[in-house]
Amino acid sequence: MNNFGPKSTREHECRLCPELVASRTQIVFPTPCPPGGLLAIGEAPGMEEDDIGEGFVGRAGRTLDALLVQHGIERNRDYGVANIVRCRPKDNRKPYKHETDNCLLWLSIFLLRNRPKVLLLVGSMATEVFLGPGPLYWHIERSRKSPVLLAKDALPTLRHAIRLLHGMLDGVFAVPMPHTSGMAWNRRAPNGKMWREIGEEQVELAVECLKSSHVT
Repeated sequence: MNNFGPKSTREHECRLCPELVASRTQIVFPTPCPPGGLLAIGEAPGMEEDDIGEGFVGRAGRTLDALLVQHGIERNRDYGVANIVRCRPKDNRKPYKHETDNCLLWLSIFLLRNRPKVLLLVGSMATEVFLGPGPLYWHIERSRKSPVLLAKDALPTLRHAIRLLHGMLDGVFAVPMPHTSGMAWNRRAPNGKMWREIGEEQVELAVECLKSSHVT
């Protein structure tokens, strides 16, 4: 299990979502990034994450690790991981809206504790939570013009935290990318490229944002 440090009893024993409480083995807490670092954010824990108690440890997470290591970005040194929802939904279904709403408060607190400079949004759900509705490919194209995260685009629960992060870090970036699962990774995007290729390009963009404006 990760060692994120002290948590309030309320956070550690959260029972706001009865269906998630029934389906989870444990709450999968985020792992921290250094101030001004990179935070990868996914949808929800899968089976392996639920068993181990740490996010992004399954096959998709290992794929992301490998992509970042290629750029010299290492987990627990340069980047951390989090999910929109901290408990595994039954059969890996998509989290319900009220479950997302309940968990975003915890994510807001985590963002302010860790102060990431770059958010790497893995998959459609994380992208929509921070960047608003719309096709993933559209958000990706938009990020290539400007990856700056605007608080007004995020869901209301996150907006205050994002504004505070902008003040602390002189700007925050958000880079959306396709999910790294094999099923998603091997499909084609609307422009005909493999999603894998677009994912590699987005990781490179996130690393460029991190290295060009790193806060020490």
